[in-house]
Amino acid sequence: MAKLMFTFVALVLLYFLKITTTDLITFAIFALPTGLYFFLKKAKKTDTLHTVTLIMTIAAMVLPRLRGIEPIQTFFFYIALLLCVLYDVAYSSKLWYLLWAAFWSCTGLGLVEVAKLKMKDKAWTIFLVAFLIGLRDLFERRKSCGRKVCTLTNERTVGPKNDT
Repeated sequence: MAKLMFTFVALVLLYFLKITTTDLITFAIFALPTGLYFFLKKAKKTDTLHTVTLIMTIAAMVLPRLRGIEPIQTFFFYIALLLCVLYDVAYSSKLWYLLWAAFWSCTGLGLVEVAKLKMKDKAWTIFLVAFLIGLRDLFERRKSCGRKVCTLTNERTVGPKNDT
């Protein structure tokens, strides 16, 4: 519920910052339904990824306005918001790997757009940071366990841990 309230507050803030109506409607179209999905689903990990992506989207819209420069591209963050839902839905299938790559690529490209405000030529390094975070996410996932907590295993036998 807090995320939905945060989204409504963000819409009001963006309105008072005189963000264009098209950008407000686009933000509402992507943020509200995906936020509602995670309100109903209650998937912890992907909900956290969605929240961070939502905050980055708002920052990408607000920072240029506060600096008095032209708006930056937020398209990649919108796609990442949608991919969060698909990321959660396809978690136990092989399609998850494609969605993983798409989500982290869109997040990295969106962060590059934000980093261009300050870093100009070195903004591509932010994509490397997003890539490393995504790589950690990939290695953290245990394919055979799905969403369940894995039991400890003996690496030699790949069976349950022997207490002797």
